[in-house]
Amino acid sequence: MRHTLSVFLALLMVARLAPAAPDTASITAQITSIPLGARIELRLTNKQKLRGTRGALSTTGFAFAEAGAGERQIAFADVASVKQTITKSHTTRSVLIGVGIGLAAAAIVLAVIVTHGKY
Repeated sequence: MRHTLSVFLALLMVARLAPAAPDTASITAQITSIPLGARIELRLTNKQKLRGTRGALSTTGFAFAEAGAGERQIAFADVASVKQTITKSHTTRSVLIGVGIGLAAAAIVLAVIVTHGKY
């Protein structure tokens, strides 16, 4: 009984370790739902990771544009996973840094004026 249970548990563990094959229909639906020109991150079935923008769709795949490599065709069957990446704007952070530097400079100037008694 113990041996049978051990073999059963070992088989369950091996089944969990084996990667599931990507569902091509679901990958196709995910890619087609992403707008043209949107930034995406792909993981291909050969474990390669790509970042770029989605181009025009065809019946078997889509155009993918990388910054340094240009545009190429990717087959839906070659994609293991896809996610849309969103670039964040740093405008608020930059403004707050600028205001902080300005306040620090004003505090230093005020401290120098007060300590030297030229006010």
